[in-house]
Amino acid sequence: MKRNVIIATVTAAALLTGGTAAAFASASDGDAPVAKAPKVTAEQALKAVAPHGTVLSLDLDDDAQRSWDVELLTKDGKTQEWTVDARTAKATQDTSDASDASDASDASDASDGSDDD
Repeated sequence: MKRNVIIATVTAAALLTGGTAAAFASASDGDAPVAKAPKVTAEQALKAVAPHGTVLSLDLDDDAQRSWDVELLTKDGKTQEWTVDARTAKATQDTSDASDASDASDASDASDGSDDD
């Protein structure tokens, strides 16, 4: 548990530092529009998904919905994709990505040692 907090804190600090530098760089361009900062910070997004596993990555998606894309490692060793709304901090699991299930079955097929050919 302590490790999860340390990883989340380091990730949040890196994201906040990088995000601040990017905001100042964007603000200095006269022609480029400046993106609004999300209402939900990286730290708040981390807290929203923390009960579900260890955060592997956290990215601000700059699409029309403005959301945080989060990749988690669950207690049973599986990776999951989550989305945190950048306005409300509501966390939802992305179930549309079925590649994790197929990857897991491919790995178990390869490790069973049987020759299916």
